[in-house]
Amino acid sequence: MENDRLLRALETIRERNLTFLAPKQDKNGKHYEVTFAVDSHLRLMFLVTNLIKVCICALDRAEGPIGRDIPDPVHNVQEVLLHALSIIPIEEHRFVDEVLELLVTEREEKPKEAKTEKNG
Repeated sequence: MENDRLLRALETIRERNLTFLAPKQDKNGKHYEVTFAVDSHLRLMFLVTNLIKVCICALDRAEGPIGRDIPDPVHNVQEVLLHALSIIPIEEHRFVDEVLELLVTEREEKPKEAKTEKNG
């Protein structure tokens, strides 16, 4: 009984808080999709553009002819790094994986228990 209450509480917390990594299953197996919010299409395009510019700067070290075409490379690097930091759920990794595994195991065992109780 106590175990069921704990699992319901964990499931509620999961539904409320774990919206960043979305578990998916396809022919290649289990993986996660990451999403993050932007306030407009324009902001998303600026983010993507900055990612591309930072990659170009990193490859060219902002010293060659390509680097001169990128205005304010320090700002672009800072923007990308801030976004990268904001989408890394550092504090959650191990805890989340273990809790989700417990919930999956519990979800898989419940139908088996119900069938056993029904047949027995």
